[in-house]
Amino acid sequence: MRLLHLDMIGGIAGDMTVAALVHLGASLDPLRSAMRAMGFDVEVEALPTSVSAIEAVRFSVSPASSPGVHRRLPDVLDLLDRAGLDAGARRRAESIFRKLAEAEAAVHACPIEEVDFHEVGAVDSIADAVGCALALEELAPARITCSTPLLGSGVIDSRHGPLPVPSPATLALLEGWTVRGLAIQAELTTPTGAAILASQVDEVVDSWPRMRLERVGCGAGSRSLPGRPNVLRAALGEMEAGAGRAVEEIQIETNIDDMNPELFEHLIARLLEEGAHDVWLQPVWMKKSRPGTVLGALCGRERLDALERVLLAESTSMGVRHFPVARRKLERRSLEVETGQGPVRMKVALDGGRVLTASPEYEDCRRLARQRNVPLKRIYALAMTAWESRPASERGLEDGE
Repeated sequence: MRLLHLDMIGGIAGDMTVAALVHLGASLDPLRSAMRAMGFDVEVEALPTSVSAIEAVRFSVSPASSPGVHRRLPDVLDLLDRAGLDAGARRRAESIFRKLAEAEAAVHACPIEEVDFHEVGAVDSIADAVGCALALEELAPARITCSTPLLGSGVIDSRHGPLPVPSPATLALLEGWTVRGLAIQAELTTPTGAAILASQVDEVVDSWPRMRLERVGCGAGSRSLPGRPNVLRAALGEMEAGAGRAVEEIQIETNIDDMNPELFEHLIARLLEEGAHDVWLQPVWMKKSRPGTVLGALCGRERLDALERVLLAESTSMGVRHFPVARRKLERRSLEVETGQGPVRMKVALDGGRVLTASPEYEDCRRLARQRNVPLKRIYALAMTAWESRPASERGLEDGE
């Protein structure tokens, strides 16, 4: 199982996360395209640097955002709609911003739609969140872990005035997490960094997870810290066979027989945003011969409370049940093929490095079908033909397989 571990030596911020993932091998080209599609005339760069003689990357957005720009969650979601992201990256980016909005709404005691994103709504912060979402989709880890989040101290300036460190939004995002404070006058975990953790990480671990290490990327922070290098390390590798194939997760279920079916789409989207790994609907016959629906979801134990809150708030159900299940996941990778109508990414599933199956990314095929005005099934067939025509070695197959 492909594993990504975030080692927060100097804390975590949005720009540090993008930098570490790019240093790990993710491309900035999809982010450049997304920023143009959203109407932002900016340059995004990954600049090589060195921190305590450690090779690292610093992520930059220029020109810097001008002050006075106010955006709310609906404004940001509209930008994401225009960005042309695939479904996975779109879901990750929206989840980051929803987490931020929920935290700010709790801090300021206002509805989530009325939260003003100040620093977080600036262009560079939008680039951080979208860049992180795109990079994670490209690297396609099956599981993400992180070290214990670090909290600094002191006071920082904001458009609301001076704020304590850690900021109220950061603390709201990390409610329920184990955290560790350091006697450093600096903001070690920013609100964007905390939102990335809260929306993308599956588990906090006390030490490095057992894995076969492939490569490591380092993202540099913007200031020097006393006594430690200001870097975020991102490590990618494979969990050892037998150590990570069977993962205990939680299955949530509820029976529903009195809800408007139009509400299910929104409910499913919200559960996925809150960290559900999968959501499904199953038709059933219930008491008094009523047709009903069993809604099921799969998640890590740390996301159970959040998913149950969403399910009870967004459905007509008055109760849910949950139980532990063992889940085995194949490693997932993404490879691009050229179809003659345009590029399509292939979702490749592997077991121990051996390819078991591959399928075209639906959103890529749909986009090309609309752009080229050809049937979707034609694009799908072209992608499969392009994949099968690759040499076996490029597809991760042994000779003769």
